Amino acid sequence: MATPLLTAAADPHDHARAADANAAGSPLLRLLGYVGPHRKYAALTICFGVLGFALSFVYPWLIGSAVDVIVAPPDPAFPLAARVATLRRLTEFAALTAIGHAVVVYGRGHFNIRLGYGIVADIRRELFDHLQKLSLLFFTRERTGAILARVVHDVHEAASLIYMGLIVAALDAVQLAIAVALLLAISWKLTLACLLLFPLYILVFAVMNPRVQRASERMHGQLTRISGNLVEQISGQALIKTYTAERREARRFAEQVARHEGLVVAQSHEGHLVASFGQLLVDVGTTLVLGYGGWLALHGEMTAGTMTRFLGYLLILFGPVRRFAELNIVYQTSISAMRRVFRMLEVQPCVVEPARPHRVAPQRGHVRFEDVSFRYRQDCDESRVGLDDDRDTSTASLARDAPCVLDHVTLEARPGELIAVVGPSGAGKTTLLSLLPRLYDVTSGRVLIDGVDVRDYSLTALRAAVGIVQQESFIFTGTVRENIAYGRPDAADEEIEAAARAAYAHEFITRLGDGYDTRLGERGVNLSGGQRQRISIARALLKDPRILILDEATSSLDAESEAIVQRALEVLMRSRTCLVIAHRLSTIRKADRIFVLDAGRVVECGTHRELLARDGAYTRLVRHQAAVG
Repeated sequence: MATPLLTAAADPHDHARAADANAAGSPLLRLLGYVGPHRKYAALTICFGVLGFALSFVYPWLIGSAVDVIVAPPDPAFPLAARVATLRRLTEFAALTAIGHAVVVYGRGHFNIRLGYGIVADIRRELFDHLQKLSLLFFTRERTGAILARVVHDVHEAASLIYMGLIVAALDAVQLAIAVALLLAISWKLTLACLLLFPLYILVFAVMNPRVQRASERMHGQLTRISGNLVEQISGQALIKTYTAERREARRFAEQVARHEGLVVAQSHEGHLVASFGQLLVDVGTTLVLGYGGWLALHGEMTAGTMTRFLGYLLILFGPVRRFAELNIVYQTSISAMRRVFRMLEVQPCVVEPARPHRVAPQRGHVRFEDVSFRYRQDCDESRVGLDDDRDTSTASLARDAPCVLDHVTLEARPGELIAVVGPSGAGKTTLLSLLPRLYDVTSGRVLIDGVDVRDYSLTALRAAVGIVQQESFIFTGTVRENIAYGRPDAADEEIEAAARAAYAHEFITRLGDGYDTRLGERGVNLSGGQRQRISIARALLKDPRILILDEATSSLDAESEAIVQRALEVLMRSRTCLVIAHRLSTIRKADRIFVLDAGRVVECGTHRELLARDGAYTRLVRHQAAVG
């Protein structure tokens, strides 16, 4: 059964292709590296393209020959009947050429699209696969809309150079050479006069191209910013409506769109200014043929049919010249998009597989944090914020000066223990426990599980042993069954139902329209908070982790939902090493030890009774909760 919950599989050739691309250096050469798997369609596109421009040369010859037959003076050696027969054969040949041209247009267009969108799909798969390898550090610093713009819009723009630019340009270059040869064969004088215009054309491109490129960069940057803001505005609709900020957000979005419109118009101005100069030179060339060619015809150096042929070939010659201006806009836009896509692919993840990983998942669940420090701004690629505006600034000095979120924290959880981590907001509780499954890596110190540094485990083995239930349980668009089985997609229906029963979720699931096959909306908007939390607990139960992290798992629930979820959590916590972030005393009292964090440091440690007896930071937290509650 197809499911939106499954991530895209990586192409095994992607990494080799990416390595070759890095060696190549140039964005264009890197892009060409993606043509290899689709060379069949590239070859078919080129073949049909060659046939297409070859057939285009037939028409001027046919028209010129027909003109000579029609305007030829009476000649006994070429009587009227013979001329009619010749004209009929030329017409039949023209009809066959038209049919051939129609077939060529279909073949060239169809295989060109197969080539282009095959490349688009490959790059998107590779980009998505690369995003899965990046740590949370990257996603905390980059806006969702900026990432979305890369994967959807920029990839399409980058690949458009292949199927809208390079092949067309290559075919145009061959067509140009053939046209020049045919024109020289007819009249070298007239051809030379027309070719004298080409240096002016080259000069126009040399002067105008940098301006087109800068305009393309600005336009793409603004589009990325619009994407980022749009995702935020859609995600924050509840808040926007609560604060009646619809008009303000609409004005803000309108300003951004107007800014983008202005940049599009500016790019269009620069690009079409080049195109207009190109068209001017084309028209001047045609004027030269009419004037100078007519003068040569009047002096007997060519016939009317020959001049017609020359004019037809010249129009074929100027076709690539005219298209080159349009292709230039595609090229500049694609190069800009290529740099942005490849820049994301070049971001090196902070969290990587070890060279010789432990591939066996931790069995005992003995957790120890040893002198751990952590800061979010680090000297690594993922700490560079700039997808919105393409600034690639070094963060080395900023990383050294950034404050520590965790400062020399030492903490231990023995197998089967329940450890609570408490403290005020911003103390570093969630960050601390996020280091355990390596959602981030420590800045200094180390995190051990069963005596092995978590950085020495394979990520698959490490994360198979760790389950997380968060305050806001994430629900994917898909069925209830798919959401529960997210960690084990191959789980049997009986196992899924058993996990749901243990999480006290089976009863409400069966009341849904289609039971376990009920489709849930984005983020589970058609479920209550307690129901989402119980599905999350069922998901963790089915995974059966050795170590369990509960991050404020009941803090946002009402009393009735909390009581049900708490019973489910008690089932989940049995015989596991549990690390709990919680404010509710019902959970904290049962902990084997409680660690109190404040400003990233452990300020107290002990049991509930021991800490109350000290009348310190923990006691103040308990009193504050009692006063608020």
